[in-house]
Amino acid sequence: MPSLVGSSEKAKYSRAWNDLNAISNAFTAFYGRVGNLPKTTVTGAVDLDGSTYSDNEKTLFQSFLGTPLEDLYDPWGARYKINSTWNPTTGQGYIVVYVGTPAGESGVKTADANFGSVKVTARADIYNNDQPMAKLVINVM
Repeated sequence: MPSLVGSSEKAKYSRAWNDLNAISNAFTAFYGRVGNLPKTTVTGAVDLDGSTYSDNEKTLFQSFLGTPLEDLYDPWGARYKINSTWNPTTGQGYIVVYVGTPAGESGVKTADANFGSVKVTARADIYNNDQPMAKLVINVM
C-alpha cells in the first residue's frame, strides 16, 4: 500500500509539471499570434483563471491551452498562479507560472524562485531536489 500512495503523489507532481509546460506553451503561442500577451495581464501574483481577460483573449488563450481556464486546477485542487511584470503598452516584462500553496494545506514544502525581477514562492517538487515548481513563460526586455 505505501508504494501506491507514493506513486500517486509522484504522479501529481508529474501532472503539475506537464500543466506548467502546457500553460507556458499557450502563452508563447498567444504571444506569437498576437505579438503581445492578453492586454489585461496584471502585474503581481494572481490566480490563472482568465477573469481579467477579454472574451476574445480568453477564447484564443484557451484554444492554445486546450482546456477552459475555469477547469484548470493543479493536482492539489488550487488554481495555478502567475506573477507578472508584463506591461502591455510596451510589450515588455516577465511572466512566471507556478504552483502555489493553498491556504490551509499544512506540511507543504515550498521553495523560492527568482526570474529577473519576479520572485515567487512555489510548491517544492519533493521528487526533484525540492526544485520550485515554477516556469518562466515570457521574458521580453
